[in-house]
Amino acid sequence: MQKEEICKVSVIVPVYRVENYIDRCIRSLLQQTLFEIEILCICEKEDTSYKKLLTYAKKDIRLSVIEKKNTGVSSARNVGIKAAKGKYVAFVDADDWIERHALHLLYTMAEQSVAQITVYGIWPVAEPDGSKRGIFDCTPIRNVLYHNNGMKALFYEHGSRPYIINKFYNREFLVQNKFWFDETVDIGEDHLLQFQVFGKAENICFVREKLYHYDMKRSNSAMNACQQQATEEKNFHLLEMIMQHKNDNYKGMYDREYSAWILQDYGWLVNQREAVYSESRKNKILRIQEFFRELSAEQYISALPIEYQQLYERFMLWQDSVQFDGSIRMPYWEYDSYMAEQTVGLCQRIPAAKGLAVKLRRVYEMIVFHEIRHWVVIIPVRIVQHYKLYRARKRRIWNKQNGIKSPS
Repeated sequence: MQKEEICKVSVIVPVYRVENYIDRCIRSLLQQTLFEIEILCICEKEDTSYKKLLTYAKKDIRLSVIEKKNTGVSSARNVGIKAAKGKYVAFVDADDWIERHALHLLYTMAEQSVAQITVYGIWPVAEPDGSKRGIFDCTPIRNVLYHNNGMKALFYEHGSRPYIINKFYNREFLVQNKFWFDETVDIGEDHLLQFQVFGKAENICFVREKLYHYDMKRSNSAMNACQQQATEEKNFHLLEMIMQHKNDNYKGMYDREYSAWILQDYGWLVNQREAVYSESRKNKILRIQEFFRELSAEQYISALPIEYQQLYERFMLWQDSVQFDGSIRMPYWEYDSYMAEQTVGLCQRIPAAKGLAVKLRRVYEMIVFHEIRHWVVIIPVRIVQHYKLYRARKRRIWNKQNGIKSPS
């Protein structure tokens, strides 16, 4: 592309410590069938990839290196958007790559549909040899255009959330509306932006084809246990920010959709069978309960899939869990298998509560004999030592009262 030619697409590539992967990424961009593009690589001078990028820039005028101290991917992307000359912008991570015809197809679809956002498919790459394995899927399931209904597209179309890498944006749309990445958020920054831009976009185009190759193996291996814990904390902070954005812009609107989204993305908080929950996790669960009450979620839950209904009940029943100081609540359909696994461990960890055991003994007995079919409190506070032993004891008492000889 000559200097005077119109640039159709700007590809923004934040680069940081990816010297073993950068060649694959850059080659996939320089070999695009759409020639009128620019590639903006944001990289600090001290990075080992910097010299490689300068070599590419000397060979192809379409590639530019923007020197910038590494302060996070959000900051790098913002610098790229401001420097971009293309009508559209795409974001590619430096350890990933795209199909040769990707930018041509996306540019054509965006022009035909006058779309501010074009969403396309992702190939998750999980094997060392680069082979594809669809262990997660963020790909649209149909080609469709949404007009003035961006929030519906956000919640109901596959591929809308949460990633930025499978989005193709009209640059003027981003700049005029001051849609920038929040530089205070370094985990989940793309998730937050989606809730902002989808609500404002007039036209959103979905393309079924998988065009982006996402290196999952590198992403997963790069995160240790401490980083995962930090990610959980930051992701939850992100939820707070998104809910604040909703309250500021969509008060009383999309309550059902937001409820379903929270269950989908944060159900893991209550979906793990742990005898003792950390204080941090308890506090998160209680905060989500507050969100559900703000959203009046109860009136929408029955219309959601059964797994969402079960997650919702788990969240809402955690209030009593905290009040009962270590007791937990489980749905009746999980009762048998859960008790067999957990009663002994719980009895060893939870101190006896004198009054509580007496008050809830009858409730516990009703659970055992399935006299009630609803959400109920399970109290393994030294009332019994094991579920099977307790049932056997009750059976012997019942047999004795009814003159039936118990088997030896």
